[in-house]
Amino acid sequence: MKKKLIDLLLLLLVAGGVVALALGVMMWGDDPAAEEKAPAVPKVVYMSTDGVVANIERRLEGQTGYGLKARCPKKVDEAVGTTFRCSVRRDGQDDKIAIATVEINGKGGQFTWTSEPYPKPAAG
Repeated sequence: MKKKLIDLLLLLLVAGGVVALALGVMMWGDDPAAEEKAPAVPKVVYMSTDGVVANIERRLEGQTGYGLKARCPKKVDEAVGTTFRCSVRRDGQDDKIAIATVEINGKGGQFTWTSEPYPKPAAG
């Protein structure tokens, strides 16, 4: 009789553990409804800056009268509002002469930019 009672208690204990495990999985498992409610993270679309570089070089070369090289990040997020900076040097020289600040302001990577002379180090 003791053996049957122990077997019954053991069976109830195991059954209770299985039920508790099943409830735990249901409560803390993946909730498909929660996935639907989560805000979608916008996909980042990168664009090449080759056109930006060419535009900066062409316009500043026309203003200065000598060859220039602009260095920009290779790829940037094309989302409206993205800003980045490019350094400008005389062709064949290492010293920066200007900094161009570029802003993406239209679909498909349309942009505008401004430039400022790069400050020369103070003689000292």
